[in-house]
Amino acid sequence: MFPPCEIMVRDFLPAIRGLVALELRKSGLSQSRIATLLGITQAAVSLYLSKDPDYYKKKLQSIGIPLDEADKLVKLVSNDMLESVGKANETFCAFWKGMLSRGLLCDYHKSLYPSLGECDVCLKAPEHPSVEHMEILKDMEHALSMLEESSYFVKLIPEVAVNIAMSLKDAKSEMDVAAVPGRIVALRDRPKSMSRPEFGASKHMAKVLLRVRSVKNEVRAVMNMKYDEGVEAAVKKLGMNLAYTEKGDASGEEAVIEAIAAAFRKYNDLDVVFDKGGVGLEPMTYIFGKSATDVVRKALRIARGYIG
Repeated sequence: MFPPCEIMVRDFLPAIRGLVALELRKSGLSQSRIATLLGITQAAVSLYLSKDPDYYKKKLQSIGIPLDEADKLVKLVSNDMLESVGKANETFCAFWKGMLSRGLLCDYHKSLYPSLGECDVCLKAPEHPSVEHMEILKDMEHALSMLEESSYFVKLIPEVAVNIAMSLKDAKSEMDVAAVPGRIVALRDRPKSMSRPEFGASKHMAKVLLRVRSVKNEVRAVMNMKYDEGVEAAVKKLGMNLAYTEKGDASGEEAVIEAIAAAFRKYNDLDVVFDKGGVGLEPMTYIFGKSATDVVRKALRIARGYIG
């Protein structure tokens, strides 16, 4: 038996530990604190810190790990570790499983054990998120925290509730867009996410975002909230770039989505698009930006202006 876990323990984990130790040291943490966070001895931390980052990066590169992704992982794990060791473990394990499912370790594994031949067990495993997936989910979580801590936003939650969506840089389908399953509702006079964000969770928001990105690729996120004259006045007072949908006699979800995209084709740079609704459709405000946290910041500024 030649499980790939052997590579993780022998090659991958030590290299990542070394880079994380160096990253935490740059943040000003003591060797004893780093040892506690990493679950190793202070002597081991001292040994890790005695080596140059390139030493660890060459090791990762030699087993097939892309250095740009390794750099992102180290930063994610280092930041997560300061918040929760459990969260750091989750990030680390998700990354490792992603490397396996993408076949990045196969060549190295087979070079160690040629008898593996045409083994493709890891490729048949369920697909796990890449670093970019994890970064988006992390940004979404932060955006939700911002929203849930802002009780005044509850006044801008529409009947259909609120959702936030953020896409991969090269998103091509609804499964490349993260959103909140069950949406964000008013619960005990506060905004409350009904679930944690995941990819493929909202067809409508994904369609809106993908259609807008076909016009303006820099847009990575969208959020919806209530529309009324007070919201309109707050947006104008803030000087945000805004537009209105022009649906003509058309109606339905597809008409709204196309009208939003048409607004971007007409004005290009927009923060907000207002849709005044129609038969069976609640009036809505759509906020656009470069990330989930970006659109939530805009939404909270509007909400503060709305409540005066």
